[in-house]
Amino acid sequence: MQSVRFPRLAGSVLFVSTVAVGLLVASGPSSGATPSVQKTVNGTLIKRPTGTLAPGAVVSSSSLGHRVFTSASNGFALANVGQAQYPAATTDGGTVWKTDGPALHLNAVQAPLAVTSIGGVNRNIAYAYGSGQVVDVTSDGGNQWYRALFQGLPMAVVQGIGTHLVAFVDGTANGKGVTWQYISKNGGRTWRYNPAVGGG
Repeated sequence: MQSVRFPRLAGSVLFVSTVAVGLLVASGPSSGATPSVQKTVNGTLIKRPTGTLAPGAVVSSSSLGHRVFTSASNGFALANVGQAQYPAATTDGGTVWKTDGPALHLNAVQAPLAVTSIGGVNRNIAYAYGSGQVVDVTSDGGNQWYRALFQGLPMAVVQGIGTHLVAFVDGTANGKGVTWQYISKNGGRTWRYNPAVGGG
């Protein structure tokens, strides 16, 4: 099995092209005995936790963290409201933001489910990851979100071929640096391990 070591840079932002990282995954040095990789990771539908904001609730700009825009009008963000993180969306260039799905993480209750970064492909496809072991994805504009729980920490999620998503998961164990590449072709419902460049 091929693996790659990624340096950890505190407070840095990682922008990586699928092809560049794919080459690293495909041609990285072997690190000897490595932890076993999950071949398939299935996502589960995220349901709205009791006592949390309903989808469509207006949130203030001051509650927003990381933001991305897929066009001049459409964007996604993570909103920190109360003791939870929500996906939020705008359709007017950032004037009004509304929750775009159920709470993705409840503080102090669900540490492995923490998300800190968000990305988008178009108005319908968005994903959140970072800090925890999950990648959360919507492919229908926030109507449904699916959560995939990995045996490692997702370090980056990028758009692959077309609307496919590629997740790079840190599977470090026993001091061995291992990065696994997973591909989802169905909006985060299923992720399959695939070491080919950019998912093949």
